[in-house]
Amino acid sequence: MMRNLHGTMAPSAIPRLMLTRIAAVLGACALLALSVSCSRPKEPTIPTEAKARSDLVGAAQAKLGPDEHRLLARFVARLEAREASGGKSDPNTRITVARAVELQRSYESQVSQAQTKLQEKLGAANAAVQVDVTDAQVIQQDRTKSAGDRALRFVVSVSNRGQKTVDQVALRIEIREASGKYQAAIPNLQLGGPLRPGEIGRSTQMLALDPLRHQYILQGKPLQINAFPVQVVYQGGERIDPGTELDALGSLHSAKIE
Repeated sequence: MMRNLHGTMAPSAIPRLMLTRIAAVLGACALLALSVSCSRPKEPTIPTEAKARSDLVGAAQAKLGPDEHRLLARFVARLEAREASGGKSDPNTRITVARAVELQRSYESQVSQAQTKLQEKLGAANAAVQVDVTDAQVIQQDRTKSAGDRALRFVVSVSNRGQKTVDQVALRIEIREASGKYQAAIPNLQLGGPLRPGEIGRSTQMLALDPLRHQYILQGKPLQINAFPVQVVYQGGERIDPGTELDALGSLHSAKIE
């Protein structure tokens, strides 16, 4: 021990040799930790090639619990559906099995929330207006053109069920086969008002038909035509806007998987 400038006792300096030994021990520990870290096997990522992906996922699912097993299966199904629709997987995106399960759980939670909001707003919009589609028939669109220039004509009726005047309605119209298979859609048909409480407005619409894509319709087979409001605008600017939630849901489905 030695005295400092204030006259109190202070420990003597640590010998240089001891410091050297401590540094050597710490360095060895750091090297050992680095060696253990580097030798730890990395978790494999989900391949882009179909067979390799199937093999890896099959092996991984055997080690997962029931919930994670199903989440991984749905993640792969979503990935493959996206690829089948033309969305290619980025080879630079590395997704491990654990990450895939996490992504799918988050995706399903967001979809569930968006669907709940959509149903709430659709319920409010359907309570405000009633939409019916009638008198659907295939006609020649322009008599001055060839007989192949045909369209689907139908009448849209909108009833104001509420107590406020409606200034404008936007509708989504979906046309499907009797089995429910999709044929065509009008995503945002704008119809102007005003439509007072209890009134019914009618509008005749036509959808041009493509000879290749719309063969089912052109053959005059039974159709399901469904219409629902994606926006209801009242006088004064108040609105019900299910279309916002519908767009949010569409964005989730089309978002890049990474």
